[in-house]
Amino acid sequence: MKALKIAVWVVLAVIASAIIFIGTLTVFEYRPAALEPIEIHNKQEGRVRIGNDYTMMTFNIGYAGLGKDEDFVMDGGKKGRPDSKPVVEGYFSGIQAILHDHPSDFYCLQEVDRVSRRSYRINQEQGIRSSLGNAYASQFAYNFKALFVPFPLSLSDYMGTVNSGILTLTNRQVLGSERHQFPGAFSWPLRIANLKRAMLVSYMDIEDSQKKLVIINLHMSAYDSDGSLRDQEMQYLASFLEAQRALGNYVIVGGDFNQTFPEADGLFPVQSDLYEAYTIEKDFLPAGYRFEVDLSHPTCRLLNQPYVENTEGTQYYLIDGFIVSDSVELLAMGDQTTEKPMTIDHGFLYSDHNPVVMRFRLRL
Repeated sequence: MKALKIAVWVVLAVIASAIIFIGTLTVFEYRPAALEPIEIHNKQEGRVRIGNDYTMMTFNIGYAGLGKDEDFVMDGGKKGRPDSKPVVEGYFSGIQAILHDHPSDFYCLQEVDRVSRRSYRINQEQGIRSSLGNAYASQFAYNFKALFVPFPLSLSDYMGTVNSGILTLTNRQVLGSERHQFPGAFSWPLRIANLKRAMLVSYMDIEDSQKKLVIINLHMSAYDSDGSLRDQEMQYLASFLEAQRALGNYVIVGGDFNQTFPEADGLFPVQSDLYEAYTIEKDFLPAGYRFEVDLSHPTCRLLNQPYVENTEGTQYYLIDGFIVSDSVELLAMGDQTTEKPMTIDHGFLYSDHNPVVMRFRLRL
């Protein structure tokens, strides 16, 4: 009888602890407004000009925790974070080298951690800002902010506190910046320790023009089993693009869409039982817009296992790129003969994504 009473008390204690734990996470859940102004750090003075050449990079840096030696439990791997802080520091140094080796007028970066357990509390936003120096204005918007993520279920490998987001940097003048919360959310209690997807919108004056350049940095939903979150996010994006076209503005979207671009459909066939990215519908884009992607290289790999090029089980995707309005003209990159973006193939050494760069100008 005594043993039974002890067992009952243990069960009750576990239940009470779970209730307190979930209740605490619910109380401190990140609840962003639908639209929030974003602070602009280190403001610049030079305005964008029609006819000038500019470069833009989009790069999901994977919080410097998803380099070549990593797998991830959500992709079919085992790990929740890298093995040590020096590992993350090594990946982060490589990421910063890529940013320096491919200098751009605009950077749209995703999965940039501020202070998170999964990346050993390295402030990557501050590190990137310091590394690029005073020539760049920056704006940061949360995409994932959680007091505690108890996944994966492990005494040492759990993600814990996460403060992560999207970071836009530019050497041009930024008038204003906004965080747009995407519609849709996971149901409670999953949402209390999950991502709150958003897009970061930057507005810039154009010299000798009444129009504006609008830069959109985004990181859209993954692990959305029925596609409902993606559908809501894409409809929100489409409506925003239509509104900007009505205003006559120049628009560029750069980011990780977590979806296959229409023209890349079937380019990297999915192996059986591995994650398959949805394909964006061909007629998704409003009139006056087009996708701009590089079909020559994958931009992402699956984290079901550490990376070894073209081995069995290695799965590639093309999910990073751009949307541009028809007032934006692309130019050839480097030795390219076509006016298309260029994927920087770094062999997935430092992130599970490859950066993509494009050269462009605004035309009358």
